[in-house]
Amino acid sequence: MTANGPPGEPGPGGLPATPHELPLDRGKIDALLTRVRDGEEVDLLDELLAAVDWSDFGSDPGIPLSPLEQQQLAGYYRAKFADIGALYLAELLATEFMTEQRARGDIVFSDRLLALGRAEPELWAEISRFFRRKEMVTALLIQAHRPIASHEIPTVHRTE
Repeated sequence: MTANGPPGEPGPGGLPATPHELPLDRGKIDALLTRVRDGEEVDLLDELLAAVDWSDFGSDPGIPLSPLEQQQLAGYYRAKFADIGALYLAELLATEFMTEQRARGDIVFSDRLLALGRAEPELWAEISRFFRRKEMVTALLIQAHRPIASHEIPTVHRTE
């Protein structure tokens, strides 16, 4: 199985190696935010995988995956990304949501910012890499966080 699109750093068989390389259907992420705003609790890894555009993958170039192959590939990614923390997944889904908002015109970038992206695509890519790395570092830090009992405020008991 391979990804039909151009992956950043492909994993085995040309598959995307990290969650942010997966082709996501931003409409599904938009629907996810609606459900969350309505109070639904979700598993972010399940939701990320539900938002993947599996039509971007094929067993051979131009041949889409069967439903069984899609299910197997989703299982592969579920296992591969099982240790990724919720904060990273939330950051990734939020970035995709904001990108969709921009595409729809709900968020408007200034002409200066857009000119930067057109005139200096390498700089734009550098900024993007910075924030991707920031998201990963945030996820690593939050995953490593363990409150230490010594930071707790001791209870004072009064004796008479």
